[in-house]
Amino acid sequence: MLMAKRAALVVLVAMGTMLLAPFASSQDVGHFDVALSGAGVFSKKTTGNGITNTPTKSGAYLVTGRFRANHLHSFAFNIGHTYNSQVYSVPPDTYRVKAGITEITGAYFLSPIQTEKTEVFIFGGGGQLRFSPGKTYIDGFEAGFPVSQRNPLAILYGVGADRKVWKALAVRLQYRGLAYKAPDFGVHNLTTGGKGNLSEVAVGVVVKF
Repeated sequence: MLMAKRAALVVLVAMGTMLLAPFASSQDVGHFDVALSGAGVFSKKTTGNGITNTPTKSGAYLVTGRFRANHLHSFAFNIGHTYNSQVYSVPPDTYRVKAGITEITGAYFLSPIQTEKTEVFIFGGGGQLRFSPGKTYIDGFEAGFPVSQRNPLAILYGVGADRKVWKALAVRLQYRGLAYKAPDFGVHNLTTGGKGNLSEVAVGVVVKF
């Protein structure tokens, strides 16, 4: 619920600034940039139905393509991937599902602060996460049990900044959040019913065209 409220706030702020669009600089129309970033991923623990899901920390990569409508407003498409373990405490047992997580999202960017070398932005959007299960474990021992891919919808929100370092090259630092329904991999006794959240601290390189 808190993540959804934060995402809604980002959208409301963005909508409020739409009134500034007529004053935007037309010289930026059509500009495009591509960013490749690495991130540390910290997942929220979820609890429900007597079950606790504690995802492990992980690293991720992210590719973002962004089209600038003008100097204030832009739109982006993201593809990201990470790999972690979803650890479920179901007393008296512990279940672990190793999973690849793929992000496919779109986002609206608002850039309210810009100088010659720095651009500060906030963004909000959504898309889908794909949790693809791998090996499974029970109480620390590899053991097979039936699991299937989950594809929850996700709300994306965040804030960041680009810092120009040379001509069309910039460095991007950002915080990203993804709110989604915690996965159960189709196993009833792994269903928490809670909302998960991926928090990502990312740094990357941007090429601006």
